[in-house]
Amino acid sequence: MDPHVLARARARVLGVPSVPVSEPVPPGTAGASDGARVWLLPEWPDGATPALLEEYETAPMPLERAGQARRVLAAALRCCWPRLDDLPWPGVRAAVADVLEVYATMTRGDAELARRWATGELRRLSDTGWLLLDEAAGTVRPGPRVALWPEGSLASLRDLLHRLPPPPRRGSTGEDDHE
Repeated sequence: MDPHVLARARARVLGVPSVPVSEPVPPGTAGASDGARVWLLPEWPDGATPALLEEYETAPMPLERAGQARRVLAAALRCCWPRLDDLPWPGVRAAVADVLEVYATMTRGDAELARRWATGELRRLSDTGWLLLDEAAGTVRPGPRVALWPEGSLASLRDLLHRLPPPPRRGSTGEDDHE
């Protein structure tokens, strides 16, 4: 069996699994390491469109409320990517409360309702590998899919994040904290 097909099938069933860095990265996957673990992401053929990814049930973004999911991801990146000249992966941990605060300042209307909706989006983004959410600790950081963004695609994202409200100072868990 083609290792790429097998990797895509595993991703559909398991999500984005991780292994210790000491284990080899299986064929058909790209490894995104943060030093302690390696997340196994399926490799897609060049030119794979969102429609193709959706057909394989591995959409690049949760599509229920794609606009809202992108805004929540942007708020999380604003908090978890403090040095925009660096790469976004592995990023730093940020308090979920800080991400929700940044998101609430980006929206109109009821701020508490916005926070509740954003909490659901954080969970969906975590389920799809865009974020790593630790609900027990109340923290979030960039997920392994972020590691696959090519450097050339980051300029417009950096520009966008510069325009978002800054995160509150109280919730960062430290820039060197990648676990």
